[in-house]
Amino acid sequence: MRFITLLFISFSLLLTNCKGDTVSEVIEETQEEIDARKISQKDIESFRYADFGLSSDAQKAVTDWQKFQELNTQIELLKKSDLSFFNGDLLLLKTFLTELRTEMPEQLQTNEINARITALDTKGQKLNSLLTINNISKEEKLQGVKELLIAVSNLNLQINKKFEFDKNNVFKPE
Repeated sequence: MRFITLLFISFSLLLTNCKGDTVSEVIEETQEEIDARKISQKDIESFRYADFGLSSDAQKAVTDWQKFQELNTQIELLKKSDLSFFNGDLLLLKTFLTELRTEMPEQLQTNEINARITALDTKGQKLNSLLTINNISKEEKLQGVKELLIAVSNLNLQINKKFEFDKNNVFKPE
């Protein structure tokens, strides 16, 4: 009986030790495969959307709005495929977007502009999550970049509309 138990234990140990002899494969990526996943300036330039700039009145109003100027700088870098601002630490991006809202000039504080900043905040955080997760496809990341650019363009449009509305002296009924 002891012999059978000893034989059974030996056989079990032999089987479990044999399972560990797997050969690991080394997967090498070519430079073409790495480049195919990278977002290029050409990819971003190929987007079709209405890119609104600021009118001269709007430009004067946002001259001292430091965070808005910084946002425009980061958007220009994004258009050149520099994604570093949007794929960095989420807390820094959230802090920036919060400061963008809190430092907004009083004359621009309307519900419509606040709504566009909220949309910009949402798209910025979404882009951050798309860029920081490794298994997201290039197409999804590009879609996130496009959505953010559209959100910025819509913010510019809303700022322009505010000044156009004010210039036409349209009075709201009370």
